[in-house]
Amino acid sequence: MEVEKERKEKRKIEEDRDDLKEHYKKAQVSLRRAKIGGSSDQLQKEVQERKARAEYWEKKFQEMQSRNLALEEENKGLKSKIIELGRSLRWHRNHDSTVELKELKSKVENLEAALQEGKLQIEQLETQGDYLKGELHRFRGQIRERDHVMGEAIAQIREVAEYVQDLAVRADVLSMMCGSSSDI
Repeated sequence: MEVEKERKEKRKIEEDRDDLKEHYKKAQVSLRRAKIGGSSDQLQKEVQERKARAEYWEKKFQEMQSRNLALEEENKGLKSKIIELGRSLRWHRNHDSTVELKELKSKVENLEAALQEGKLQIEQLETQGDYLKGELHRFRGQIRERDHVMGEAIAQIREVAEYVQDLAVRADVLSMMCGSSSDI
């Protein structure tokens, strides 16, 4: 059940990742189309969305880490039970209790199988954790890149605004110098 649950969560994470990739591609296309013509509000909104996605993936990563720790604790408990059953098994061997011995062997085998399953789950969670770390790093890089692009766009917008203001002042000066339309 745990494995199936983890598989479902993995599928959900992969779907979210694919949705995010699609959204990113659309954003790149719209940014190329808009060039610097897009408003800074749109760019800020996109950056906020990217930050929200990065936080989502970071939260998922933290959840995977906590599950990993819980499984490791469960593993420790299973190991101690195996040790305890091993001691009990040795005691029963010394007292020629064949029926109890068979039951204990079965319990030990079941616990060893559960331990192996737990180890596999831990490996899967570690793999998922590494993947999520990579995704988180990639999203943070995208956000930094978007922040940089936005900063450059805002600087260019400011330069254009200053240039337009300068032209307006020059037009006023020319208008005052010429005085009337016949002088022009």
